[in-house]
Amino acid sequence: MAESVMDQIVANLREHAARYYPSHAELRNVRVVGHTPKNDHYIYDIVIDFADGIERVAAKVYKSSKSNGNAQERATAELNSLRFAFDTAEKKNLIGVPRPLGDFSESGVVVAEKLNGLPLQSIVMKAALLPGYADHGLLAVAARFAGEWLRRFHKATIEAPASFDGAALQKELERLCLSCKGEGLDDQSIDMILTGTKAILAKSKKTLPASAVLHDFTPLNVLVSKQGIGIAEYAKLERKGYSYVDVAHFMACIESLEKYPFCDRDLIGEVQAEFLEAYGASAADEQLLQVFKMKALLVMFAAGRNVKESALRKRVMWATVMKRFIHQAAQRSMAPAA
Repeated sequence: MAESVMDQIVANLREHAARYYPSHAELRNVRVVGHTPKNDHYIYDIVIDFADGIERVAAKVYKSSKSNGNAQERATAELNSLRFAFDTAEKKNLIGVPRPLGDFSESGVVVAEKLNGLPLQSIVMKAALLPGYADHGLLAVAARFAGEWLRRFHKATIEAPASFDGAALQKELERLCLSCKGEGLDDQSIDMILTGTKAILAKSKKTLPASAVLHDFTPLNVLVSKQGIGIAEYAKLERKGYSYVDVAHFMACIESLEKYPFCDRDLIGEVQAEFLEAYGASAADEQLLQVFKMKALLVMFAAGRNVKESALRKRVMWATVMKRFIHQAAQRSMAPAA
């Protein structure tokens, strides 16, 4: 199925390459050079050869078997989100959003220009594993670029402030903690989390900044290149939501890297500090962001490791590492507010 769909896409790119890339000379070839399997989709890498250079394209092919039969619906939603993000970026002079090419959503496919760059998570890992790598300042610069890009994206898609119900969020945190308790989170950590979040939320505002929210702004999806930051994933984009959600989710994903023994707290803290400063978060913002970040961490823990039920040993190891990590995160983030 994927192969026949790719034949159609290649044929379309051959036919419309001159329109997609009018600045290039004569078209020579369009070829698929590889693919990467993901949980619910494949990413096919395509190269368009022109007489004076090449262009790279990515085709995201949803797996019908993993999409509950909604591959077409998911592709349509993602294409619409990508078009919205790209149009906004064009109007607001924001780089780093791939241009969609054609409409293949009826086949469960999204085709767009491929962004070049090294995932921020890879830079963090290299800085942690290779002595002296972080001394060149690349990690700090990349973290600042990520914060600046997200601030500009939220500003470009800003909406009227959204009403905020702190009590409802506290109840949601209580439900998450109960779920995590089933995975092994201890009572001391739960008490520390809920006491700390309650104190912060009691002082929260009635409205929060709102904008388009990516819900997938993670170190793996932030691509760093000489041109700046690029974001290639827009499948979960929401036109209006709390801007804090993206900030906190990124912070949580960075903090979760600390579960690896070689990622020390100083390194993780530097990335978070540079990112927050570039985003422009105030001291008051940071307090509430701690609550949203803790929620994101609890969601990760409650979801469990993405392995088969039969792989019991891996699931137990994941739970053991995560509950220790969540306890440490709670001590840092929530204990002062308790």
